[in-house]
Amino acid sequence: MKLVNLNLLTRVTNNWYFANFLSAQMDHPNLIDFLRSEDKSFDLVMVESFLQEYTVALGHKYNAPVVNLSPGNIWVSASKWLHLPSTFSYVPHCCIGVTDEMSFTGRLKNTIIGFVQMFVEDYLYIPTMKAKMSKHFTYVGSESRPTLEQMLNNVSLTLMNAYHAVGVCRPYLQGVVEVGGMHLKEPKPLPKDLQDYIDSASNGVIYFSLGSIVNLSNIPKEKLSSFLNVISRLKQKVIMKWVPDKSIKLPQNVKVGSWLPQNDILAHPNVKLFITHGGLHSIEEAVYNEKPVIGIPFFADQLSNMRLVEKIGYGKLITFDQLTEESFGNAVEEVISNPAFKDKAMIQSQVFRDQPMKPLDRAIYWIEYVIRNDGAQYLKAESIGLNTAQYFLFDVTLFFYIL
Repeated sequence: MKLVNLNLLTRVTNNWYFANFLSAQMDHPNLIDFLRSEDKSFDLVMVESFLQEYTVALGHKYNAPVVNLSPGNIWVSASKWLHLPSTFSYVPHCCIGVTDEMSFTGRLKNTIIGFVQMFVEDYLYIPTMKAKMSKHFTYVGSESRPTLEQMLNNVSLTLMNAYHAVGVCRPYLQGVVEVGGMHLKEPKPLPKDLQDYIDSASNGVIYFSLGSIVNLSNIPKEKLSSFLNVISRLKQKVIMKWVPDKSIKLPQNVKVGSWLPQNDILAHPNVKLFITHGGLHSIEEAVYNEKPVIGIPFFADQLSNMRLVEKIGYGKLITFDQLTEESFGNAVEEVISNPAFKDKAMIQSQVFRDQPMKPLDRAIYWIEYVIRNDGAQYLKAESIGLNTAQYFLFDVTLFFYIL
């Protein structure tokens, strides 16, 4: 629960602290063996560089173009390395709980946090990572590799786990492709016990999952009691991703499991509501399957995701500090009883599905495109060669000010 209580500045500067732990990752025996092996060659290197930006150096080792997988909406630092137009007035930071529709206070917060994170990246995070790389991430020829900044600028393509139907509409360069939902597949048959349980629910089913990190057993007892007390009064059956302690008495309408086929459950027409932590994959699955949501975010982009859900109208947000038996019960009652939430979810699903090709097919096409075209360097803008002062026209502004 410590992640819930982090203040705003700590949330956006935490990556500096993460950089100090990367030496253990770089020293992993499997990675060392892989780096020292000289009998491998690759046409392409794919990395997920979030909080492990050093992995782009694999492109240098194997003299191959690099495709970066972005786990969510482009964050401030990635926008800088990719030189994406990211005006603070309407492009929100992904992790501070604002949407693209910001008040003056929201724009002020978005601007301050954006510049703070860029400062931390430039003067704390990246220098720390470069020092770790020099000591730990070495291989034959590593002494001649470009700087980390240059290698980040040289990424051929970024596949972004986002789609404007469930995110924000913002400008990209040609080297960034939205592939949000590429993990989605047509639903598979449910295990018999789940199928029978959902089919037999005359008043429908609510699916409850707070993701893979949050364990309901570890949240404050009064919060857990709020959940269970409300659930016990519902006429719907409830499926919860949770393994409770034996001492906890579960309501009779609850079925629990340590792992559950989430997308397959959400695809069932008898599921009426999804209670979620607001993770991006979960939001995409809810939209894909036309399910309204109640979101209880904990950290990272979850609050921002749920703000967007509320803005569009297919769900309700309850912040963890505002979670009470009353607030949770009222939200469940409102979303289930008001057909507007389901209607919005259906419209959003239609928008999400109305694409010229499936997200996974789009990702495959662009990966193969980069291979066919020797890294496709022309997908990058010339702004990559500008420093921060030049990019934001600080030098030009200063010139006019002096005049």
